[in-house]
Amino acid sequence: MTAGDLDTTFGTSGKATVNFGQTSIADAMAIQPTDGKIVLAGRVGSTATGDWAIARLKPNGTLDTAFGSSGLVTINFTALDDAARAVAIDSSGNIVVGGFAGSEQAGTIAFARLLPSGALDTTFGSGGTVTYRIDPLLGNAVRALVIDSSGKILGVGVAGADAGLIRLTSNGSLDTTFAGGAGKEAVTIGAAGHVFALAQLSSGKFVIAGFDATVPTLDDFLVAQFTSTGALDTTFGVSGGFTDVDFNNLNDLAFGLGLQSTGKLVAGGDVDSADPIGISGDVKAGWIRLTTGGVLDTTFGTSGKTQISPTLFADGVRGVVVDTSDRIVSAGFIGETNAVTSFADPIAGSFGVYRLTSSGAPDTTFGAAGVGWVRTTFASGGDGARAVALQSNGRILAAGGATVSGQLNFAVARYLG
Repeated sequence: MTAGDLDTTFGTSGKATVNFGQTSIADAMAIQPTDGKIVLAGRVGSTATGDWAIARLKPNGTLDTAFGSSGLVTINFTALDDAARAVAIDSSGNIVVGGFAGSEQAGTIAFARLLPSGALDTTFGSGGTVTYRIDPLLGNAVRALVIDSSGKILGVGVAGADAGLIRLTSNGSLDTTFAGGAGKEAVTIGAAGHVFALAQLSSGKFVIAGFDATVPTLDDFLVAQFTSTGALDTTFGVSGGFTDVDFNNLNDLAFGLGLQSTGKLVAGGDVDSADPIGISGDVKAGWIRLTTGGVLDTTFGTSGKTQISPTLFADGVRGVVVDTSDRIVSAGFIGETNAVTSFADPIAGSFGVYRLTSSGAPDTTFGAAGVGWVRTTFASGGDGARAVALQSNGRILAAGGATVSGQLNFAVARYLG
């Protein structure tokens, strides 16, 4: 067996799907540290009227029917689109989920906390959920979250045209030690852009990644660092708190962020898109590495950058983790041909899992073909991964959506590490 092969002891021949009875896709994944169970969070229903969807699998990929209602939980905030985009496990084993309620274009930030049983934790917020608005008119959403050692919940995402930052206390109220006492803020970084990924540093500072709509190089990878109280850390990067990185003068968007043992930062995402969404043209999977000071590390890949292009269609990255050997493991999609105006659901293509060496070269020991990536198709429809995680034994989990019998479902694949 080779690293990157499907682990046939997981699910059915290495793959598992979760059927909510209608269209669903997982956007986030967390592994419970006490028992290795896999928590998935995303959306069920259409992109116009969807609800939050959470499912839990046993470590072997079977649905954990002791969770929620036969393994499934749904939360309806509004009659419009609600979707979960981030999930983490707190020190008590509770499941904290973040996302948006009432559409990403005009809605509010939303959080929920579930007990290990899947029931809403009524000690959190109002009956287990909270919503907050940063931008008064446009959309607000959390796309990544972390929980610190004191139980505070930090969420990052979008607030209108700016980056949105919010921190809650463990009971769901706004943390008045953050963002000048407000607990939430919109931050303009560069020209304009959005945030998709978050990493907490041991110093209490945190780093975000996304894209900056620069001119003339269109969208560029964006990495910014903040102090523990939510102020832009002006000692970081090349632009007083942040760094933009362009690949080839097209649209480049970072969706994942990982920390190597040296403290260097690796961001991965989509490179060379013909549009600002990351779905059209010969899109490539791409990564950069920054030093701890936020400067492009030219010892990584080629002059600080790596890109992989398995097909002439859209290939990309949606999640990044770093393993115990400092190798960079990413999950996303290969061969997506979505021609609509947003990449809400995969239309064609497959799961893509990529592994780079610690120095940014495609890892030739990963995958039978020795090219540093593997492609997984579930059935005949569109498949795409949105999240990646490592189990304690080093095996790789990729989660997202897979089209089975004409319906998009939660999907997970496990690979040998």
